Amino acid sequence: MKYCLSILPEIDAMLRSDGRILIATDFDGTLCPISESPAEVKLAPATVEILRHVAICPRVKLAVISGRALSDVRRKVPVDIIFAGNHGLEIAGGGLEFVHEGALQLRPSLEEACLVLREAIREWPGAWVEDKLLSATLHFRRVDPRHHSSLLFTARRRIGAFGPKLALRMGNRALEIRPKVEWDKGTALRYIQQGAGPFDACICLGDDRTDESMFRANLEQLNISVGRPRGTVANHYLSDSADVTVLLSHIADVCSSPARSSWRELASSGQAAEIGPR
Repeated sequence: MKYCLSILPEIDAMLRSDGRILIATDFDGTLCPISESPAEVKLAPATVEILRHVAICPRVKLAVISGRALSDVRRKVPVDIIFAGNHGLEIAGGGLEFVHEGALQLRPSLEEACLVLREAIREWPGAWVEDKLLSATLHFRRVDPRHHSSLLFTARRRIGAFGPKLALRMGNRALEIRPKVEWDKGTALRYIQQGAGPFDACICLGDDRTDESMFRANLEQLNISVGRPRGTVANHYLSDSADVTVLLSHIADVCSSPARSSWRELASSGQAAEIGPR
Protein backbone atom coordinates (compact mmCIF):
# COMPACT_ATOMS: atom_id res chain seq x y z
CA MET A 1 0.00 0.00 0.00
CA LYS A 2 1.47 3.36 -1.06
CA TYR A 3 1.31 6.66 0.77
CA CYS A 4 -0.96 8.77 -1.42
CA LEU A 5 0.95 12.04 -1.10
CA SER A 6 3.98 10.29 -2.62
CA ILE A 7 2.17 9.81 -5.95
CA LEU A 8 1.05 13.40 -6.55
CA PRO A 9 2.65 13.47 -10.05
CA GLU A 10 0.39 10.57 -11.09
CA ILE A 11 -2.66 12.36 -9.68
CA ASP A 12 -1.59 15.55 -11.49
CA ALA A 13 -1.45 13.65 -14.78
CA MET A 14 -4.96 12.38 -14.16
CA LEU A 15 -6.24 15.87 -13.38
CA ARG A 16 -4.60 17.40 -16.46
CA SER A 17 -5.98 14.78 -18.83
CA ASP A 18 -9.16 15.33 -20.83
CA GLY A 19 -11.21 12.80 -18.84
CA ARG A 20 -13.86 13.47 -16.22
CA ILE A 21 -13.06 12.51 -12.64
CA LEU A 22 -15.35 11.59 -9.75
CA ILE A 23 -14.01 12.14 -6.22
CA ALA A 24 -16.13 10.29 -3.63
CA THR A 25 -15.31 10.74 0.04
CA ASP A 26 -16.65 9.75 3.42
CA PHE A 27 -17.18 12.53 5.98
CA ASP A 28 -16.42 11.51 9.59
CA GLY A 29 -12.86 10.28 9.99
CA THR A 30 -12.02 11.34 6.44
CA LEU A 31 -12.85 14.99 5.83
CA CYS A 32 -12.68 15.64 9.57
CA PRO A 33 -11.58 13.81 12.72
CA ILE A 34 -14.09 11.62 14.54
CA SER A 35 -15.63 13.15 17.66
CA GLU A 36 -17.27 11.47 20.64
CA SER A 37 -20.34 13.52 19.74
CA PRO A 38 -21.18 13.63 16.00
CA ALA A 39 -23.16 16.84 16.50
CA GLU A 40 -20.00 18.68 17.61
CA VAL A 41 -18.08 18.08 14.39
CA LYS A 42 -17.56 21.20 12.30
CA LEU A 43 -15.46 21.61 9.17
CA ALA A 44 -12.95 24.43 9.38
CA PRO A 45 -13.69 27.38 7.05
CA ALA A 46 -10.43 26.69 5.18
CA THR A 47 -11.55 23.10 4.48
CA VAL A 48 -14.92 24.33 3.21
CA GLU A 49 -13.16 26.75 0.84
CA ILE A 50 -10.92 23.98 -0.47
CA LEU A 51 -13.95 21.77 -1.13
CA ARG A 52 -15.66 24.64 -2.96
CA HIS A 53 -12.65 25.07 -5.23
CA VAL A 54 -12.47 21.35 -5.94
CA ALA A 55 -16.20 21.38 -6.71
CA ILE A 56 -15.84 24.07 -9.40
CA CYS A 57 -13.10 22.23 -11.26
CA PRO A 58 -14.60 21.80 -14.76
CA ARG A 59 -13.90 18.08 -15.12
CA VAL A 60 -14.20 17.05 -11.46
CA LYS A 61 -17.39 15.94 -9.72
CA LEU A 62 -17.30 15.79 -5.91
CA ALA A 63 -19.54 13.51 -3.83
CA VAL A 64 -19.72 12.94 -0.08
CA ILE A 65 -21.02 9.46 0.81
CA SER A 66 -21.72 9.30 4.54
CA GLY A 67 -23.43 7.23 7.18
CA ARG A 68 -25.03 10.42 8.46
CA ALA A 69 -28.55 11.34 7.44
CA LEU A 70 -28.64 13.28 4.18
CA SER A 71 -29.94 16.47 5.81
CA ASP A 72 -27.22 16.26 8.47
CA VAL A 73 -24.25 15.82 6.13
CA ARG A 74 -25.53 18.60 3.86
CA ARG A 75 -25.52 20.97 6.83
CA LYS A 76 -22.02 19.89 7.76
CA VAL A 77 -20.67 20.43 4.23
CA PRO A 78 -22.15 23.70 2.87
CA VAL A 79 -20.98 23.13 -0.70
CA ASP A 80 -23.00 22.54 -3.88
CA ILE A 81 -22.01 18.92 -4.58
CA ILE A 82 -23.55 15.43 -4.60
CA PHE A 83 -24.47 13.97 -1.21
CA ALA A 84 -25.35 10.40 -0.26
CA GLY A 85 -26.69 9.92 3.26
CA ASN A 86 -27.51 6.86 5.35
CA HIS A 87 -24.80 4.86 3.56
CA GLY A 88 -26.30 5.78 0.20
CA LEU A 89 -29.97 5.04 0.92
CA GLU A 90 -30.72 8.69 0.05
CA ILE A 91 -28.89 10.73 -2.60
CA ALA A 92 -29.30 14.34 -3.73
CA GLY A 93 -27.41 17.01 -5.65
CA GLY A 94 -25.86 17.28 -9.08
CA GLY A 95 -29.21 16.58 -10.72
CA LEU A 96 -29.74 13.37 -8.70
CA GLU A 97 -32.65 12.66 -6.37
CA PHE A 98 -33.03 9.20 -4.84
CA VAL A 99 -34.53 7.50 -1.79
CA HIS A 100 -34.48 3.71 -1.47
CA GLU A 101 -38.12 2.54 -1.45
CA GLY A 102 -37.34 -0.70 0.37
CA ALA A 103 -35.69 1.24 3.18
CA LEU A 104 -38.71 3.52 3.46
CA GLN A 105 -41.01 0.51 3.80
CA LEU A 106 -38.89 -0.85 6.66
CA ARG A 107 -38.93 2.44 8.57
CA PRO A 108 -41.50 1.17 11.17
CA SER A 109 -39.24 -1.80 12.01
CA LEU A 110 -36.22 0.47 12.39
CA GLU A 111 -38.14 2.85 14.65
CA GLU A 112 -39.23 -0.05 16.86
CA ALA A 113 -35.66 -1.42 16.94
CA CYS A 114 -34.36 1.95 18.17
CA LEU A 115 -36.85 1.90 21.06
CA VAL A 116 -35.91 -1.67 21.98
CA LEU A 117 -32.20 -0.90 21.78
CA ARG A 118 -32.43 2.24 23.92
CA GLU A 119 -34.09 0.19 26.66
CA ALA A 120 -31.51 -2.62 26.33
CA ILE A 121 -28.44 -0.37 26.73
CA ARG A 122 -29.49 1.43 29.91
CA GLU A 123 -26.80 -0.56 31.71
CA TRP A 124 -24.12 1.34 29.76
CA PRO A 125 -24.73 5.12 30.24
CA GLY A 126 -22.05 6.08 27.70
CA ALA A 127 -23.88 4.30 24.86
CA TRP A 128 -26.62 5.97 22.87
CA VAL A 129 -28.78 5.30 19.80
CA GLU A 130 -28.97 7.75 16.90
CA ASP A 131 -32.10 7.33 14.77
CA LYS A 132 -31.36 8.64 11.24
CA LEU A 133 -34.79 7.66 9.83
CA LEU A 134 -33.47 5.27 7.17
CA SER A 135 -30.75 3.75 9.37
CA ALA A 136 -29.59 3.99 12.97
CA THR A 137 -26.32 3.88 14.87
CA LEU A 138 -25.47 2.54 18.29
CA HIS A 139 -22.58 4.73 19.46
CA PHE A 140 -20.36 3.31 22.21
CA ARG A 141 -17.20 5.41 21.94
CA ARG A 142 -17.72 6.66 25.51
CA VAL A 143 -18.17 3.16 26.96
CA ASP A 144 -15.24 1.53 28.75
CA PRO A 145 -13.60 -0.87 26.24
CA ARG A 146 -13.87 -3.66 28.84
CA HIS A 147 -17.66 -3.58 28.38
CA HIS A 148 -17.78 -3.46 24.58
CA SER A 149 -18.23 -7.21 24.13
CA SER A 150 -21.18 -7.48 26.52
CA LEU A 151 -22.78 -4.37 25.07
CA LEU A 152 -22.49 -5.66 21.50
CA PHE A 153 -23.75 -9.11 22.51
CA THR A 154 -26.86 -7.54 24.03
CA ALA A 155 -27.43 -5.26 21.04
CA ARG A 156 -27.05 -8.05 18.50
CA ARG A 157 -29.42 -10.31 20.43
CA ARG A 158 -32.13 -7.64 20.60
CA ILE A 159 -31.80 -6.61 16.95
CA GLY A 160 -31.70 -10.27 15.95
CA ALA A 161 -35.36 -10.49 16.94
CA PHE A 162 -36.18 -8.41 13.87
CA GLY A 163 -35.05 -11.30 11.68
CA PRO A 164 -34.84 -10.57 7.95
CA LYS A 165 -35.86 -6.93 8.24
CA LEU A 166 -32.72 -5.35 9.71
CA ALA A 167 -28.96 -5.89 9.29
CA LEU A 168 -26.00 -5.00 11.49
CA ARG A 169 -22.56 -3.82 10.49
CA MET A 170 -19.63 -2.69 12.60
CA GLY A 171 -18.26 0.81 12.14
CA ASN A 172 -15.59 2.68 14.09
CA ARG A 173 -16.68 2.01 17.69
CA ALA A 174 -20.26 2.09 16.44
CA LEU A 175 -22.80 -0.52 15.39
CA GLU A 176 -24.80 0.37 12.30
CA ILE A 177 -28.43 -0.82 12.10
CA ARG A 178 -29.80 -0.77 8.57
CA PRO A 179 -32.81 -2.04 6.67
CA LYS A 180 -31.90 -5.35 5.08
CA VAL A 181 -31.86 -4.22 1.46
CA GLU A 182 -29.30 -4.75 -1.29
CA TRP A 183 -27.73 -1.31 -1.01
CA ASP A 184 -24.56 0.15 0.51
CA LYS A 185 -21.93 2.82 -0.19
CA GLY A 186 -20.61 0.82 -3.14
CA THR A 187 -24.06 0.62 -4.73
CA ALA A 188 -24.50 4.33 -4.10
CA LEU A 189 -21.17 5.01 -5.82
CA ARG A 190 -22.28 3.09 -8.92
CA TYR A 191 -25.62 4.96 -8.89
CA ILE A 192 -23.76 8.30 -8.83
CA GLN A 193 -21.41 7.16 -11.60
CA GLN A 194 -24.33 6.19 -13.81
CA GLY A 195 -26.46 9.22 -13.01
CA ALA A 196 -23.79 11.94 -13.09
CA GLY A 197 -21.24 10.29 -15.39
CA PRO A 198 -19.71 8.94 -17.43
CA PHE A 199 -16.36 9.30 -15.65
CA ASP A 200 -12.94 8.31 -16.89
CA ALA A 201 -11.47 7.97 -13.39
CA CYS A 202 -12.68 7.76 -9.81
CA ILE A 203 -10.92 8.54 -6.53
CA CYS A 204 -12.49 7.16 -3.33
CA LEU A 205 -11.55 8.09 0.25
CA GLY A 206 -12.78 6.47 3.45
CA ASP A 207 -11.64 5.46 6.91
CA ASP A 208 -13.61 2.47 8.22
CA ARG A 209 -15.31 -0.83 7.40
CA THR A 210 -18.43 0.81 6.00
CA ASP A 211 -16.29 2.35 3.24
CA GLU A 212 -14.96 -0.99 2.02
CA SER A 213 -17.99 -1.56 -0.24
CA MET A 214 -17.15 1.76 -1.92
CA PHE A 215 -13.56 0.61 -2.46
CA ARG A 216 -14.71 -2.75 -3.84
CA ALA A 217 -16.97 -0.94 -6.32
CA ASN A 218 -13.95 1.08 -7.43
CA LEU A 219 -11.35 -1.67 -7.88
CA GLU A 220 -8.44 -0.89 -10.22
CA GLN A 221 -8.97 2.82 -9.49
CA LEU A 222 -7.47 5.05 -6.78
CA ASN A 223 -8.84 3.97 -3.38
CA ILE A 224 -7.43 5.79 -0.36
CA SER A 225 -7.79 4.42 3.16
CA VAL A 226 -7.49 7.11 5.82
CA GLY A 227 -5.63 5.86 8.87
CA ARG A 228 -4.44 2.74 7.03
CA PRO A 229 -6.76 0.20 8.75
CA ARG A 230 -6.04 -3.49 8.51
CA GLY A 231 -7.83 -5.66 5.98
CA THR A 232 -8.73 -2.87 3.58
CA VAL A 233 -8.93 -3.40 -0.19
CA ALA A 234 -7.71 0.18 -0.73
CA ASN A 235 -4.44 0.50 -2.64
CA HIS A 236 -3.22 3.78 -1.09
CA TYR A 237 -3.43 5.44 2.31
CA LEU A 238 -3.33 8.81 4.06
CA SER A 239 -2.49 9.17 7.73
CA ASP A 240 -5.46 11.28 8.84
CA SER A 241 -7.99 13.93 7.85
CA ALA A 242 -5.24 16.58 7.80
CA ASP A 243 -3.58 14.58 5.00
CA VAL A 244 -6.91 14.46 3.18
CA THR A 245 -7.11 18.25 3.34
CA VAL A 246 -3.59 18.52 1.89
CA LEU A 247 -4.54 16.19 -0.97
CA LEU A 248 -7.75 18.09 -1.77
CA SER A 249 -5.87 21.37 -1.55
CA HIS A 250 -3.36 20.05 -4.06
CA ILE A 251 -6.17 18.97 -6.38
CA ALA A 252 -7.70 22.45 -6.11
CA ASP A 253 -4.32 23.99 -6.95
CA VAL A 254 -3.84 21.83 -10.03
CA CYS A 255 -7.35 22.57 -11.26
CA SER A 256 -6.97 26.32 -10.66
CA SER A 257 -5.46 28.78 -13.06
CA PRO A 258 -1.96 30.11 -12.25
CA ALA A 259 -3.47 33.46 -11.34
CA ARG A 260 -5.35 31.97 -8.41
CA SER A 261 -3.82 31.86 -4.97
CA SER A 262 -2.63 28.57 -3.54
CA TRP A 263 -5.33 26.84 -1.52
CA ARG A 264 -2.64 24.71 0.08
CA GLU A 265 -1.87 27.76 2.22
CA LEU A 266 -5.41 27.57 3.58
CA ALA A 267 -4.92 23.95 4.58
CA SER A 268 -1.67 24.74 6.39
CA SER A 269 -3.20 27.67 8.26
CA GLY A 270 -5.18 25.46 10.62
CA GLN A 271 -6.44 21.99 11.42
CA ALA A 272 -8.66 20.04 9.01
CA ALA A 273 -11.65 20.38 11.31
CA GLU A 274 -12.77 22.25 14.37
CA ILE A 275 -14.46 20.23 17.07
CA GLY A 276 -16.54 21.78 19.82
CA PRO A 277 -16.31 20.97 23.55
CA ARG A 278 -16.71 17.30 24.43
